[in-house]
Amino acid sequence: MTNWRLILSQNNTPHANMATDEAILKAYAAGKAPPTLRIYSWKPESISLGYFQKAKEVLNTKRCLDQSVLFVRRITGGEAIFHGDDLTYSIICSKDDLVLPESVKESFKTISSFLINAYKAMGLEAAFSCENQDVVAPIMFESRKRSDFCFAANQDFDITIKGKKIGGNAQKRRRNMIFQHGSIPLSLDINRISLFLRENLKDVKDRVISLSDAAGRKISFDDFSEIIIKSFQKTFGLELNIDKLTDEELQVANTLSREKYENKEWNYSADYD
Repeated sequence: MTNWRLILSQNNTPHANMATDEAILKAYAAGKAPPTLRIYSWKPESISLGYFQKAKEVLNTKRCLDQSVLFVRRITGGEAIFHGDDLTYSIICSKDDLVLPESVKESFKTISSFLINAYKAMGLEAAFSCENQDVVAPIMFESRKRSDFCFAANQDFDITIKGKKIGGNAQKRRRNMIFQHGSIPLSLDINRISLFLRENLKDVKDRVISLSDAAGRKISFDDFSEIIIKSFQKTFGLELNIDKLTDEELQVANTLSREKYENKEWNYSADYD
């Protein structure tokens, strides 16, 4: 059985979070790190942009700066995510580490099944959007039109609870390697998020849900971390070993944060392509 590593980290800046994920990916690619599940949070409030998004088109960048809401561009595609009261995970592995199917869509579904199982362990009726069309809010299917806000979009393997989308996930592949990360909102304040995105989000409340709203009680980061860890191990039949980043990973992460993710040219670069 492959040895898996668990990294727990809270309250990192957006630049440090994206740099750490990429540093782990580089270490894994070089054979210097085992497959890794990382669970983390963001501080201060931040926005992550999909790789192909243009900051000036998606965000009210002046308001972000005025209110110290940082934003960072991801290496994965997809839409903007507001990170405040949420839990984010990342998975770095190969197809063989989780015995994944060749199909990108099917592998995405297989990996994301640990989230479905985590919600079910909480007594919530969660399902992939494509498998739950009878109960998914009709407005969700109207959201197949283009949106700059992740939680306002709807794809086949997005996860729904009570007919509403919860969180968002994205994947990037490099040969046999897979990097997938996702964000689950513990609570949602659409009115606040609307301050920083240019898109009108007035209808979003009807088709998204936070974990605390779904559960009918406040769910903390620590509470859900424990559920996620247990679900990941049970879903894939493996054991996670709590560990920390190596000195080399820390060094690479610090360099990436400083030279790439804190760099205006990276975060705005899609504006100049």
